[in-house]
Amino acid sequence: MAEIVVIKKCAAYDLSEMEKQISSGLELLGGLDNFVKKDEKVLLKVNCLFPSDPEKAVITHPLFLQAVVRIIKTKTKNIMIGDSPGFGNFMTNPKTGYRKVAEEEGVELVDFREEAEINNPQAVSYKNFKVTRYATGVDRIINLPKLKTHGLMYMTLAVKNMFGIVVGTGKPGYHLRAGRDKMLFAQMLVDLFMARQPVLNIMDGITAMEGNGPGGGDPVNTGVIIMSGSGFALDHVAPQVVGIDPGRVYTNAAYRKNILKGREMEVEIKGEKLADVRYKGSFRPVPDADESGDKKGFITGWLSNAAKRILTPKQIYLKERCTGCLSCVKACPVNVLEYDKTGKKINCDYDKCIRCFICQEICPEKAIVIKKPFFSGLFR
Repeated sequence: MAEIVVIKKCAAYDLSEMEKQISSGLELLGGLDNFVKKDEKVLLKVNCLFPSDPEKAVITHPLFLQAVVRIIKTKTKNIMIGDSPGFGNFMTNPKTGYRKVAEEEGVELVDFREEAEINNPQAVSYKNFKVTRYATGVDRIINLPKLKTHGLMYMTLAVKNMFGIVVGTGKPGYHLRAGRDKMLFAQMLVDLFMARQPVLNIMDGITAMEGNGPGGGDPVNTGVIIMSGSGFALDHVAPQVVGIDPGRVYTNAAYRKNILKGREMEVEIKGEKLADVRYKGSFRPVPDADESGDKKGFITGWLSNAAKRILTPKQIYLKERCTGCLSCVKACPVNVLEYDKTGKKINCDYDKCIRCFICQEICPEKAIVIKKPFFSGLFR
């Protein structure tokens, strides 16, 4: 049976207009009663990669969040807003605007620190996860992803956003286990999502991020809100809004291969027609982010290490933009980065680097970009 995805037009972060569009979208999904019951505990999982000015499109916009809070409050006031940023304090940093929303609406702001365990016995690769205790201590999770590009997964959408329920200090371990295998990491994200699926996914696509995402790209007005009870269905539709083949998103590819067993995703779109909301510009992905991590079939035996060095995309550290905040150094799961205080630059041991691109993901200064080696194009 086809999963329903609702698309609504919304050109700006106008609180009353967002409430109107989200409410009407929920009616097309069967009504709020389908997702939240009276007085239930609800966790709103935003995308807060790191504390950022909302206008830069790094995070779920606080006014978008506020519109959702007001709608959910018609059923329950037992609402928590939470995430686990790559760095920075989620609860106390005023830059995001989340604290202001929580105070105005009388709901709780929570930081994901204490852990609990969840299991997915039907998982393909990862069956056990340590996640925030808030993920296990609520009745419902509502997922509020942002429409953005991503250096490792091509795009970060509903499924990738739920990686945030893993407590911050635990995230590098999953990157380390996957190494350079993007599909393995994508399957981990799918396994995690299925272990604790949100009851509802509402995407902030009013302003999206293109280019060097998910933290250093450029905001573009895409003017949509996308909603579904299925995060996988939402992730199938969202890339199409910006003209991207959904199969290029690694989490979509892993889901189709291992869960759907190669079948096409069945989706019914309600609300706006896809053709009427498609982004008119040329939406830019992360440069060269879709290159295969291993070039299997060519890289074998004694040639492997040398070929990886000259064929796989890698991150480049821009000295002129680096402020020496060390967020990349602290986040690296394999400890291959160091800051040269004399030269005021980041040095990387590329031979040991697993190309997880966490450093590029969380850099607040757009000082890290992904580049494809010249020779890699010869082996497509």
